[in-house]
Amino acid sequence: MFVKVAEVSSFVGAAEQFDVSTAVVTRNISSIEERLDARLLQRTTRSVTLTEAGRILLEKVRGIVADIDEVEGALLAASNAPSGTLRIAVQGSLGAHCLARILKEYGLRYPAVTLQIALTSGAIDLVEQRFDVVIAADDYPHHSSVVRRRLVQWDLCLVATPDYLVPYGMQEAALNLDRLNLLYLEDVSAGAAAGVAHRWVNEHAVGASRLQVNNAEVLRNMALESMGAALLPRYIVQHDLTDGRLVQVPTDACMPTDGLSVAYASRRNLAPSVRSFVDFLVEAFEQESSSNPLIQKELVELES
Repeated sequence: MFVKVAEVSSFVGAAEQFDVSTAVVTRNISSIEERLDARLLQRTTRSVTLTEAGRILLEKVRGIVADIDEVEGALLAASNAPSGTLRIAVQGSLGAHCLARILKEYGLRYPAVTLQIALTSGAIDLVEQRFDVVIAADDYPHHSSVVRRRLVQWDLCLVATPDYLVPYGMQEAALNLDRLNLLYLEDVSAGAAAGVAHRWVNEHAVGASRLQVNNAEVLRNMALESMGAALLPRYIVQHDLTDGRLVQVPTDACMPTDGLSVAYASRRNLAPSVRSFVDFLVEAFEQESSSNPLIQKELVELES
């Protein structure tokens, strides 16, 4: 009750929210003050304000209340089977590339959940567009209130067909990347922030001609058509490298890494469908990481 009185600056307002009389709230606050031997609130006929002791107590108690609410929400969610509609946004083609099998398995485990999937290369505002979950690149910008968890991390590699590299001297210890036509994944929508690949190209191949694409499979096909050297996740082109359709471009430049994260609005009072889906994603990518050496597991929570 003390926290609510402090928030609304009113004994009457707090009493209305708890559906009790003002006298009950007054006795509760007086009991706390007697126990602590400190005045917590200054009362006048027009307002209620915190004393210094009240401000200190409020700062400490708010965190405790938030933790209790989170525990209660988790227990409530655990007692309810996931159901209803779950709206999922997938930003970029790399997320879509990984998800088909995972979504099928989730649907089999939780048949009462209806999945709505939106694939987009544009900006996503999880709260404004009312998505429950967003799957996007690690560095995709989210609002500070959004919680993110990394799912996987992988190496990028620069690949091209042997025919494309012939004029540049494939036998060189390291090719001058400025001479190549570089193909890489990039969100080409207006106002989009530069991604990992774009920053790497700017650092290591300033003079190179460039072609930016927002779809990994299209980019792979362009590389196979000898349109240039493509910067792609190794797991996407590993079979092409093994079969000799593509080769890795020799370069002294340190290759970057990229990955996927899942974002949702809050830890508190998560709907059972959201909690189950996030946990299922983490579990599925953990299994994928342990069985596929080309995908590195890094299940950590990221700061927004």
